[in-house]
Amino acid sequence: MTRGFQLAGLLLLLASARLVAQPAINEDAPWPRVCSTNGNKVTLYLPEVESWTSNSFSARAVVEVKPANTKKTYLGVVWFDAHGTVDRSTRLVTLDRLEITRGNFPDAPDATGALNSGDKLLALVRELFPGGARTMSFDYLITALGFTQAAAQQNAQPLNHTPPDILWSTNRAVLVIIDGDPVLRPIPDSSLQRVINTPGLMVRDQAGKFYLLGGSQWFAADSIQGPWSLVQIPPAEVAALSSEPAKNPPPSTEGPAPKIIVSTRPAELLVTAGTADYKSIKGTSLKYAAHADCQLFFDTKAGAAYLWLSGRWFKSSSLQGPWTYVAPHDLPPDFAKIPSGSPQAIVLASVPGTPEAELAAVANSLPTTATVDRHDTKIELTYDGEPKFKPIEGTAMSYAINAQLPVICSGKNYYAVDNAVWFVASSPTGPWEVATEVPEEIYTIPPSSPVYYATFVRIYDSDTNTVEVGYTPGYTGSYEEEDTTVYGTGYDYEPYYDDDYYGWGYTYGYGYWYVPWYGWWVWRPWWGTGNGLRAAIIDNLYDRWQSPSVRPHDRVTGERARLSSLQNGYPALYGRFKGATGRTPWLPPADTLALNPYARSQSSLHAGNVPHGAQLLASVRQSPGAGRDLYAAPDGNVYQRRTDGWYRQAAEGKWDFFSPTQGQIERGQIARGQAAAGAGPYRIAGAQNASAMSQARVNQGANFNQQTRAQVAANLDRQYYARQVGQARAQNMRPASRPQPARGGGMRGGFRGR
Repeated sequence: MTRGFQLAGLLLLLASARLVAQPAINEDAPWPRVCSTNGNKVTLYLPEVESWTSNSFSARAVVEVKPANTKKTYLGVVWFDAHGTVDRSTRLVTLDRLEITRGNFPDAPDATGALNSGDKLLALVRELFPGGARTMSFDYLITALGFTQAAAQQNAQPLNHTPPDILWSTNRAVLVIIDGDPVLRPIPDSSLQRVINTPGLMVRDQAGKFYLLGGSQWFAADSIQGPWSLVQIPPAEVAALSSEPAKNPPPSTEGPAPKIIVSTRPAELLVTAGTADYKSIKGTSLKYAAHADCQLFFDTKAGAAYLWLSGRWFKSSSLQGPWTYVAPHDLPPDFAKIPSGSPQAIVLASVPGTPEAELAAVANSLPTTATVDRHDTKIELTYDGEPKFKPIEGTAMSYAINAQLPVICSGKNYYAVDNAVWFVASSPTGPWEVATEVPEEIYTIPPSSPVYYATFVRIYDSDTNTVEVGYTPGYTGSYEEEDTTVYGTGYDYEPYYDDDYYGWGYTYGYGYWYVPWYGWWVWRPWWGTGNGLRAAIIDNLYDRWQSPSVRPHDRVTGERARLSSLQNGYPALYGRFKGATGRTPWLPPADTLALNPYARSQSSLHAGNVPHGAQLLASVRQSPGAGRDLYAAPDGNVYQRRTDGWYRQAAEGKWDFFSPTQGQIERGQIARGQAAAGAGPYRIAGAQNASAMSQARVNQGANFNQQTRAQVAANLDRQYYARQVGQARAQNMRPASRPQPARGGGMRGGFRGR
């Protein structure tokens, strides 16, 4: 099996052995690195690695050359190849056999052989940087690798955007999703049967009557489809089910009993307080529904309503439907004009070209990494009966349909993934051991397969004792589609029933919202609290192992996450889950938080109150340092990151504004939001719009096609965050015996992250 890795941003040192006598380079110096001799000076900036296959590297880097015969400096990009070996005791990669293969100096004279022509500048770079051994941060390598793999995987295969059943109600209502036709299993020591393929506690008595527990109240119906009515005094055997204590019980229902709507197909609930009360959004042709716990808009130009579900857009001329999918780039242009400080800005991650969409793309490429002990890390894998496998369409592989974890058969081996760690066995029942590699074929699994999410778990490297692993948000159901971020693949996967019920995470039914200021998804519990709060899982999946055999690389606060109770999964969370068959309500995991999605804290983010990804990005998000923060693009252009945005190299040493830095979303453009009791769903307090200066600078970059500009900016931000997160992880994982770097510098083999 081969392992081909595409990376963005890596820490390497350029060189090629051309001379016998070579100038010395300070390995401990921070980036950029400078080498001078005989009046010639070459400054090397932190490289971006393009590929890593086994121990072979290819990379590019910005170089600044000042020849001895002139006062002018030339800025360009060089490409090089190298060989490297890993030392895990020091967390360093040693590079040798470096060869500069080509270069690009836009300001150099075109004529070959001319004074300071591009070929002479390239020769000077080769002369000043030798080809001896060099070092780089192993943790930065892994982080950059994860970013680039995720970026390459996004949009590789189209997702499904078939609209769910959108059910409109003008009064308070609750949607109960059943995964297909009801599946009943007997409750032990009871004459009742439970519907096991729904998150609610729904039972049927011997007379065929159905009962549903909502909060602390019981509802009854003669059939699944209803009508459902509130039962003041349920039968004693039914009432006894809710009398058993349970952790984190649902809150009691306040106010009038809601209407119960049951669906056996993918569906979403659209609730408005009577007829939709639309309010204008200043400076646009858009109106928003003021009294609705959803993001519903009306475009007066198109005469159509637009509804935001799981990051996707659907439109209709009537709230009664039918609804059709709208591709992100087909949205009315005024959606991009929604003020960044308004409550409606929550949808901007789903509007291509906005800073929120670009930052969401970066967050969706963020790898979460860990070091796994090959000998002490174990998996608990069970099947409902004998293992049963089903072919994966378009491949020679198959997957287990009756296991509580994804199990994939490829060739003669079986591969299972548990909490973002791959395991391998020669038999579907084991014995299992930590995998050191998986077939590339696995990463061709299409989104139409329920085990597609497993393709977002990667193995980066291994030795005799440990494996370096990581996952990106696709493993938890967050995907990039047409320059926006969506939740779920959109496919309605077939569940499995026997003694137990095994399902796959839903795309619809829980009102998923992507919240730009959290950098993550929140969802609406099927039985809501009535105050508009939504739920979120915030942990690093590697913390779920609660074992020293799996060592996460991120320690933002130095504390471990709370123990999660996700052994059986949950329908609102992506991936495999096992249905509940007992007597108590099926509750979300213990580490589920109730969040106000409109609240945007201006203070620092702390572990335990925001999602892991947002916490990590916020911890490294900072303005560049005093030195020039330069990046080499794949097309040979040079970009500079300044406090106010990205700049592109122009002629004669000038720089053109290209795009705002995405960190500006958090700096001064948003304010703390508060839920307003009794005043519609929410009201934002003290909201601020994006500054006119910021908008003007965005317009300066209009010489680029908007879609192209957004894609380039997102890739630049990935490179920036790869450097920042890589530095944080290198510091977290640094052996105690290694010296601490001086403030503002990089560690040995490290890099300057500012």
